[in-house]
Amino acid sequence: MKHLHIFALVGMIFFLSACKWKTTKSALKHGEVLKSSIDSFEKNRQKLSTNLVASLEEAEEALTEENPDLPKVSKDFEKEWTGINNRYKKLKGDFDKVGESSNKYFGELDELSNNISKEELRNQELAKNQELRVKWEESYNEAEVSINKITSVLESGNDFHMVLVASSIRQKLEQNVDELKVISKQAKDLLQDLELFTQAGRELVKG
Repeated sequence: MKHLHIFALVGMIFFLSACKWKTTKSALKHGEVLKSSIDSFEKNRQKLSTNLVASLEEAEEALTEENPDLPKVSKDFEKEWTGINNRYKKLKGDFDKVGESSNKYFGELDELSNNISKEELRNQELAKNQELRVKWEESYNEAEVSINKITSVLESGNDFHMVLVASSIRQKLEQNVDELKVISKQAKDLLQDLELFTQAGRELVKG
């Protein structure tokens, strides 16, 4: 009988150790997934930023030349703009993944904190989690606003391209190039805002 108790105790120790390792492994996994999602988002943000701004500036430069070749400018812009729209879809997809993985990340943090037996320490940890969540959600919501505004910038670019095509058919440019400058400035500002979001996400994973 005594041996049975010893075996039961040893089994319980192994069981608890296995549970703790499983919890640790799960927590680390959620942290790595969030970090990976943020890194992928930043990679696509940088590529979109480079391509979008360069495309707008090149179109602006080409259109301000004396007697611009409108059909060529239109074709070049369409090619670049198609790639930009595809890159934006990847950025938006990454943003959605960041939101999903951050929810799982905070869920894991709360689960770990709730497993603390001492009530005072448990409440302190849960309060820290909540404070971090509020700070993160503020950054996330600000980034979401910028993402939605970039959608408007792309729509403006699409409209500008339609005008450019029509102008190339008529062989004269009636649309003011200043509109393109406005679109370009909006894009730069919004993509810089998203850079701050990436920094906030990396700080979250470090914390």
